[in-house]
Amino acid sequence: MKSRILLLANVIVIIVAFGLVLSSRSDKNNNTTPPTLNENPFALQTITSNEGGVEVSVTPINLAPNLSERSFEVDLNTHSVELSEDMVLASKLILDSGEVINPSNWEGDPPGGHHRAGVLKFKSLSSLIQSITLIISRVGGIEERKFIWNLKNN
Repeated sequence: MKSRILLLANVIVIIVAFGLVLSSRSDKNNNTTPPTLNENPFALQTITSNEGGVEVSVTPINLAPNLSERSFEVDLNTHSVELSEDMVLASKLILDSGEVINPSNWEGDPPGGHHRAGVLKFKSLSSLIQSITLIISRVGGIEERKFIWNLKNN
């Protein structure tokens, strides 16, 4: 009986050790980790607004200079109101120069429901901009939600 328990304990130790070796090898060979802010100078943080019973989170994507299109990932979540806004009509970008740019497209969930996600797309912007403000209007009864990113330090 003791020898069976000892044998079983040894088998478990060998399996755990083998699993740890395989795990460390796959971690070393995996180069798909997302870039940090220091590795990608154009990676900007997500900003979230929690007003009017609606949480709106915006993450800039594709903001590097010389792109044909700039985009923002937008998530809207609520349990109190219907999310029926046309995101193209409800959104605009304001550059530090004062120029206002309307979105060219919304690729995401259609109006309605309590949870929506998608990507707002804008035409290419000047590579000389130092800050950018995305305004989303009239979501959850809030006249304007402002999401501001400073680009000059990135």
